[in-house]
Amino acid sequence: MKFVFLKIPKHKKFNYRPRYWDPEREEFEKRKRELDGNDNKPKTDEEVKDDLKFQMETRWRRKHAPDAAGRSSPWMKLVIYALVIFFGLYFIFFTGFINNLVRFFTE
Repeated sequence: MKFVFLKIPKHKKFNYRPRYWDPEREEFEKRKRELDGNDNKPKTDEEVKDDLKFQMETRWRRKHAPDAAGRSSPWMKLVIYALVIFFGLYFIFFTGFINNLVRFFTE
């Protein structure tokens, strides 16, 4: 179990893919679309609805899916912080730590 007191931001990844125009490839893609019969046909209302539904479901799942790292819940962090504070105060006030510390520095 790892304990993190401050959230450290992760570095941002940068993926640069240069764009260029390749007329031969564009012509190839155009011929391929013509042969496949997918020459930019407009989608029906049902297809548009299905696409939107799929996109919304995908976003919702991605947002609500458990993280692979298994982040601990905020309540668990709160309990751990409270225990650390409680034991710290107990150690200071009920074990005579302050008296020993004062004696050490005054002698």
